Amino acid sequence: MVKLFVESINHRGEGIARKSGKVIFIPYALPGETVQVIISEDKKDYSRAILKDIILKSPYRQEAKCPYYYHCGGCSFQHVDYQQQLLLKQRIVEDALQRIGGVSTIVKPIIGMSDPWYYRNKVIWHLAPNANGIKMGFYQCRSNKIIDICQCPLLLPGLNELSLIIQGMLHELEIREKSSIVIRQSNQQDEIMLEFINCVPKRKLVNKLTEKVSSVYIQEQGRLRILFGKKEIYHKAGHCLFALGPHDFFQINTIQSFKLIDIVGQYLTRSECMKILDAYCGVGMFALNLAQYVKQVTGVDSNHTAIKNAKKNAIINGLKNCQFIAGLCEEILSKLAIKFHKIIVDPPRAGLKKEIIYSILSIAPESVLYVSCNPATFARDIKQFVIANYTLKEVQPLDMFPQTAHIENIALLQKP
Repeated sequence: MVKLFVESINHRGEGIARKSGKVIFIPYALPGETVQVIISEDKKDYSRAILKDIILKSPYRQEAKCPYYYHCGGCSFQHVDYQQQLLLKQRIVEDALQRIGGVSTIVKPIIGMSDPWYYRNKVIWHLAPNANGIKMGFYQCRSNKIIDICQCPLLLPGLNELSLIIQGMLHELEIREKSSIVIRQSNQQDEIMLEFINCVPKRKLVNKLTEKVSSVYIQEQGRLRILFGKKEIYHKAGHCLFALGPHDFFQINTIQSFKLIDIVGQYLTRSECMKILDAYCGVGMFALNLAQYVKQVTGVDSNHTAIKNAKKNAIINGLKNCQFIAGLCEEILSKLAIKFHKIIVDPPRAGLKKEIIYSILSIAPESVLYVSCNPATFARDIKQFVIANYTLKEVQPLDMFPQTAHIENIALLQKP
């Protein structure tokens, strides 16, 4: 075993130590701790280690709430006091901006939750055969092995309740390869949408579920069909109502999504003559919440179903100054002959492609609002805007994902 002092933490929530100049990453180790580890992976530039013993314990270490925590790959911070979680996440954002982005700016104190549990409105359960029939659960950390779990302290109570019912009736399922079950709960009358992927529920299970859910879908070989109920469920975010289909992306933390919308609205000074572009708009969460304050909003997303629902959501909310375009952002943005005053980007974790950054810079908006859940790609892209003479005014971290290392960031970039 190797004795190490943990200096800091990385964006995955892993402790960072050094030995003979080489960086060693240690899951579940905290800054300030002295630990004993076993090296599990030794690369040229870094090593990974397994935490075996804590010689000097951090005062911020606590018992994990979930009994599966050290096996499941879903969380990485349950062993840390929540207020310290927030400080560590703040530090991760600041470090990424300085180390990767090469920029120094004001990072405002991260906005946390008063209750950092039972907040997720969506869950994906993976299924696989075992000796007793079928097991249902999450993937083990850094593995495709499924841990048999039916409850999670991050899920809304309604999702946990339904998951228990399904687990008790797994024998009523016919599963295929890579089977899963997706459950989503809205905040409008607690509507629940259920999707069976590569697995077929027998009639007894469907009949039981119709008492509990608003709709049931089946997806087989990429084909989606509805078995029961409504095609969409409705979810409120900000002051707008949204129709959501089974494959529409939406923020999984309902409480924090309201705060996210408020921050975006505060950062984008609005006027009746303003035109706003919302890139990666999804079903229109930002675009529709801003539409009533500006002349025009344009949303772009590669998900055709999401764009279809964004158009429907504009009608539901009585908004007539919105246009939504389906297509790749890197292709659509270069073709839009509109002078946008402000642009919002909320890309996937991979961040912005260079073509999109070039297109935004050619439009030359007054300001760019960058929303991201990946500090590394966020910092990388921010650097390109700064090089192009945009000023990074400030960054607001938001804890959308308590107990995990994920962090939502909102950055305001302004043209001089």
